[in-house]
Amino acid sequence: MGKNLKTGKIIAFIRETKHLKLKEMTGGDFSESQLAKFEKGETEITVGKLFTVLENSNVYLDEFQNLYNEYEQSYEYNYRHELAVAYAQKNIKVIKEIQSFWEEKYQQKSDNKFYQINKIVVKINLAMAKGSTVFKEDTDFLMNYLESVSEWGRYELWIFGNCLRHFDDNALEYYGMQILGKANYYHSIHLNQQIVIRTFLNIIDTWLRRENLIQAFKYINHLKEIGISINFFYEKILFEYHKAHYKVLQKQNGAIEEMKKHAQTLADYGFPLEAKALFEEIEKL
Repeated sequence: MGKNLKTGKIIAFIRETKHLKLKEMTGGDFSESQLAKFEKGETEITVGKLFTVLENSNVYLDEFQNLYNEYEQSYEYNYRHELAVAYAQKNIKVIKEIQSFWEEKYQQKSDNKFYQINKIVVKINLAMAKGSTVFKEDTDFLMNYLESVSEWGRYELWIFGNCLRHFDDNALEYYGMQILGKANYYHSIHLNQQIVIRTFLNIIDTWLRRENLIQAFKYINHLKEIGISINFFYEKILFEYHKAHYKVLQKQNGAIEEMKKHAQTLADYGFPLEAKALFEEIEKL
């Protein structure tokens, strides 16, 4: 869907839900017919006029942004969710379909670096799902992109979270320490808070898998300092699971049973796939 049509449909949605007339939305600052055409995607309006419409509708800019992101999700947002589900289920067929989609998009417009990044991230997920080798040039490309961005948003956090398991120790330590400085948006945006927390959980898990207790302990403390509210139930239980895993590696008595307890909690509260993966991990310890 084109941006103008999408924005117009959102403005129409706001007007209809608030039972406002076109004249009330424009406030007489520009013609009602122009707004009507904009709602249908037939014409454009200036940023100033858009702000006028939002002000006259008593809709704040961050509320509009949320509607813009959620009202009709683009392929980019949908595929991230589909990719996460497919990887969790090790569904090679679906991951390959997503990979083909982004390869085709990149072939159509090879100067779009985001198409290339998306293609590489899917390629890495496919390799991880198959247990095959991830190519260094792919992770290098992503690392160079992350290094070039001074303020990480959801997109950059998503890239890092998907690929951090394939960074070497030096790169993982470096970028892990960069997160809070580069992701300032996480303080005020709920979804970004969740993504930052999940990213730290992935880092902790990676260090535990590498049996690097010093680094794992460092990031456990980072996450303690950030804090995980009760609103993030899944993340809170997973954090307790990772802390129990840390105790296992320290050879503390009862730590395995503690891991099983947290995995079972996830199973009991509607996370069966995630719990299954944790139980399988415990069996290998």
